[in-house]
Amino acid sequence: MLALQYHGCMDKLLLYVFGPLVFAAALLVIVTGIRGAIARFRSRPTPDQIKATYEAYLRRLLNPQPDAIEKELGKLLPVTLLQLYEDKSAIQAVGFQLERPGKRSWWSKPWQVYCFEPLDLDSLNNLPYEEDLGPGFCFATTGRSSWYWIAASDQRAKDSPVIFLDYDTGRSHGETVAASLDEFLNLPRSPLK
Repeated sequence: MLALQYHGCMDKLLLYVFGPLVFAAALLVIVTGIRGAIARFRSRPTPDQIKATYEAYLRRLLNPQPDAIEKELGKLLPVTLLQLYEDKSAIQAVGFQLERPGKRSWWSKPWQVYCFEPLDLDSLNNLPYEEDLGPGFCFATTGRSSWYWIAASDQRAKDSPVIFLDYDTGRSHGETVAASLDEFLNLPRSPLK
């Protein structure tokens, strides 16, 4: 009988000691979740902020600074890249995917292009740099931590291969997408899916 009373008291003691701790931990998780949701909601940019960001991007995109890039790299960009940035309508193309003709299979996927990067020092300094590849420029992005890169060289080249830098999944990192930028830009296009 005494043993049952002892165990009954111990059960209540555990409830009295650990009950408030479990309640406090649950309350902390709930409050933290609510705070995070409020912070995400409040930190959304307003339509005016979105418009201002887009206009700043467009200004940078339509006013390329190849001389500043080449000075910083100590190398020259290919002619086809410079021509791309001179073509104001081509450089504004967004949200498309490129497919290599005759290379489609059930496991292959198209090369997605979310947008072109502005040709300026901001982009050069904020985009990835690959020591193994040497000087070059990430001229387009998938929008998911992956870029399309083209090499710079000592002599002005007409064109250069396009390399895919995949920091998202890593499966295609360093893969040659096209033998030249001209080939890349002339691959069949379709809207992003």
